[in-house]
Amino acid sequence: MKSAASSFDLVLDTIPRTHNVNPYLMLLARNGTLVLVGALEPLEPIHGALLAINNRSIAGSLIGGLEQTQELLDFCAEHQVLPSCEMIDIQDINQAFTRMQNNDVKYRFVIDMASLKDVQLS
Repeated sequence: MKSAASSFDLVLDTIPRTHNVNPYLMLLARNGTLVLVGALEPLEPIHGALLAINNRSIAGSLIGGLEQTQELLDFCAEHQVLPSCEMIDIQDINQAFTRMQNNDVKYRFVIDMASLKDVQLS
């Protein structure tokens, strides 16, 4: 975080629950914006100086429509913006759930839909 301080024009915050946004505000460059798209509930207190210094701002957004989603996907493809995730087979879903309960997850789990073809229905 220290090496990235004051270096981003935009930080897209997708954390889905109450959290401290102050560390993410310190990542913003002059006139940078933190956009909240995950947490739709009260946040922890925000340190006003982190906004005033370098004219930073916070914005919020709900999910966009199909046009905005396609624009985002095109941008990500063009600039090689890739998600941090752990791909799992559907057969490992129970293990993934246990890991989630044990706080043993570094990235989001993504189910490899190709693994569905190997599912035996009873």
